[in-house]
Amino acid sequence: MSAQIWKVSELIRRVNLDLFRYNDIAVEGEVSNFTRSSAGHCYFSIKDRSAQLRVVLFDSNARFLRFRIENGLQLIVRGRLNIYEQKGDFQLSAVSAEPAGIGALQLAFEQLKKRLAEEGLFDAARKKPIPALPQRIAIVTSTTGAAIRDILHVLGRRFDGLWIQIYPVRVQGNQAAREIATAIRHLSRWQMHDVVLICRGGGSLEDLWPFNEEIVARAVAACPIPTISGVGHETDLTICDLAADLRAPTPSAAAEIVIRAKADLCAQVDSDVRRMRHRIESRLVAHRERMQRQRVMLYRIVESRARSLRARLNAAREPLGRFPMRIARDRHELEALAGTLQAVSPLSVLSRGYAIAFSRTRNRRKPILDSSGVKVGDPIEVQLKKGRLECTVDAKTMGVESLWPDQNAARQTE
Repeated sequence: MSAQIWKVSELIRRVNLDLFRYNDIAVEGEVSNFTRSSAGHCYFSIKDRSAQLRVVLFDSNARFLRFRIENGLQLIVRGRLNIYEQKGDFQLSAVSAEPAGIGALQLAFEQLKKRLAEEGLFDAARKKPIPALPQRIAIVTSTTGAAIRDILHVLGRRFDGLWIQIYPVRVQGNQAAREIATAIRHLSRWQMHDVVLICRGGGSLEDLWPFNEEIVARAVAACPIPTISGVGHETDLTICDLAADLRAPTPSAAAEIVIRAKADLCAQVDSDVRRMRHRIESRLVAHRERMQRQRVMLYRIVESRARSLRARLNAAREPLGRFPMRIARDRHELEALAGTLQAVSPLSVLSRGYAIAFSRTRNRRKPILDSSGVKVGDPIEVQLKKGRLECTVDAKTMGVESLWPDQNAARQTE
């Protein structure tokens, strides 16, 4: 009897029917040869030491993975076995995958954390300082949870009268991450607030997962307003915490951090005032002491200068003290000289009845000492004690007879 001859497609269909009993199996192995098509389908192999199995994970299932499949990753893949008819490849058509030995969410967290850290999203250099006294505070959280009640209670107790805006979002579920990221982007665009709080209460890793989504991390990192992340309990750590400018261990702690208590501020102001007053008073005392030293030094300089001037004045007074005696002596000598001068003065002679005759020339007068110096008819001037006479020479003699009285006249007189 001859063996049955199968067509290729018929045989593959028959084998696929036989493989139907492997419709829901889980296979563990190390990922290799991983590729992803433009349509989002994932193709890779899982292997152990002695064998390998091709795996296809279509986009309809791959989009629900929380982590990224990478070569070398140990996976547990769930799906069904079949043969791909076009190529005859024996493969595992996967519907889900999860890391072996570690949860998918934890792996996704570590992968995203590493990738964003390499981009510099968590660098301390890009962190913005939190303002000391913010006037306008935005809170991104759920309005129905305990977190918002705790935050408002703490803020009201520490500093009443603050301007607070609550941006309500879902903090759990598939739509939560998108709502949180949208809220942060809106607040960034409005630029109305001094600080943004991103908060929710505690929960499991799955509950807190929206705060581990890449879309939230990038929105927080890009926010120009200082951000404080207070998600979960103190032991919880999210990607949002790492991307924010400041991490608070709890929502209540975020409220404690964002604003200092008014009483603390008043105490700080009082302390600063006291410290400033003490510093000013210390400087004033030091200034007074310095001024006093300068005053003493200036007094000593002035006193020394005054003594020097007194000494110079006294030295100048000594010759001045002798000056009146010298003046009296000089006056006596002057009077003696004046008497001598008076005795020989022509004016003194004139006062005794004598006169002085001058010849007149064009430029000057010259005393007439000899009658030969003039001619009959010359004009002459005669100086008397008081006034002068302008005369003309009518006659002159040449001897001493003019000094004696005329004899004829004398006889006539007798």
